[in-house]
Amino acid sequence: MMKTLKITTALFMLGIITGCAELSAINQKVGDWAGEINRTLNADKQQFSDTLTSKRDIDTLYVRIKRNVGFETMEEMLKCDPESNKNCAWKKAAIAEGGYVHEKTPGVYYRMADSFGNEGRYYVAVTLEKEGKNTLISWRVKGSQDFANQIKADILKAAK
Repeated sequence: MMKTLKITTALFMLGIITGCAELSAINQKVGDWAGEINRTLNADKQQFSDTLTSKRDIDTLYVRIKRNVGFETMEEMLKCDPESNKNCAWKKAAIAEGGYVHEKTPGVYYRMADSFGNEGRYYVAVTLEKEGKNTLISWRVKGSQDFANQIKADILKAAK
């Protein structure tokens, strides 16, 4: 009787330990899945920034970065006259509320910022500043690592 009780207790304890190990493995899998879901959902919320000094002329860099990244002037975006068209004026205000910036002081300073992607989930801001004979290029990206890498490649291509 005592021997049966010891064997039963040992089997019971072994079952509990094995069950705990299985629960731990399941818990690890659930944690991995949750982490993957979190990375996917927050991929567009990461922020990256970088700077680069180029020997290229600031005005040439402006044209190249504008084209490579996909920035547009307000006139290019609207394709209408906000002074004479009320719908166009409304569209201009909505664009500005979305974080759009396009500032120009030719030969000295440029700043461009806009949303990209599905429902504007990515955001890019680029600033060009004249520094003596060189141009300082600064940029910030809100989005995924892949998107940030693509923007950096576009800027490096413009700067070479």
